[in-house]
Amino acid sequence: MAERVLDCEAIGEFAGCRLTPIPAQEFFGRLFERLSQGERSLLIGHHNLHSLYLYRCSPDVARFYRQCDDCYVDGMGVLWLMRMAGVSTRTARRFSLMDCLPELLDRSQEERFRVFYLGSSEEAVRRARSWLADRWPGLEIELHHGYFEDESGVIERINGFRPDLLLVGMGMPRQERWIIEHRRRLQAGAILQAGGTLDYYTGLQARPPYGWSRLGLAWLYRLLHDPARLWRRYLVTPWALIGPTIRLRRSLRARRRQ
Repeated sequence: MAERVLDCEAIGEFAGCRLTPIPAQEFFGRLFERLSQGERSLLIGHHNLHSLYLYRCSPDVARFYRQCDDCYVDGMGVLWLMRMAGVSTRTARRFSLMDCLPELLDRSQEERFRVFYLGSSEEAVRRARSWLADRWPGLEIELHHGYFEDESGVIERINGFRPDLLLVGMGMPRQERWIIEHRRRLQAGAILQAGGTLDYYTGLQARPPYGWSRLGLAWLYRLLHDPARLWRRYLVTPWALIGPTIRLRRSLRARRRQ
């Protein structure tokens, strides 16, 4: 099994799709190359422990990952589970859009790619407009908050803009449900999950320092700053993955024996 792409039937059953555990720069490079070659309607996912948990209990999240064209590793916990299952992850890497949004926007501006961000609150969008205009004056980007009732109007606005990248940040599982429901109507080069990324860059949520994230401790920083909302997500639900990880290990062992 290649270390750079974790792709086999057993991992597909565990995660819903293949995993591409490579650094942000390399992953964005691959994505931008595909877009430059004219590919459209790509569905790009990421996996962390929470999404692996939701994959098992939310039909909408499960459908999302089964339709993914590529999926990077967001959480260090995913790599830990892979190691527990006996998968070699010596050269595997992970990254989070929470850390790498500026890098993605830098490359979008350089390549003259259009970006649409759908999600977060009206206040986050208001703050983000000033931040984006100051730092990326040449970037073609549009934003719309995630609290809306006129679905058709929002989709028309997205399609009228014709983004190369559509970032959907409504939190799990709402964003996955929305993407799957409307994917066929969306005219975008690639659709990516964004979660609460914009909230962290506009100061509405405490953003983990890069050093914490690099060590795989972003979850702890977020938990310490918002325990009432996140304690169950980080301290309870990961235990539900122990059984699936053991079954993955057994499946991979049987595959190797064959």
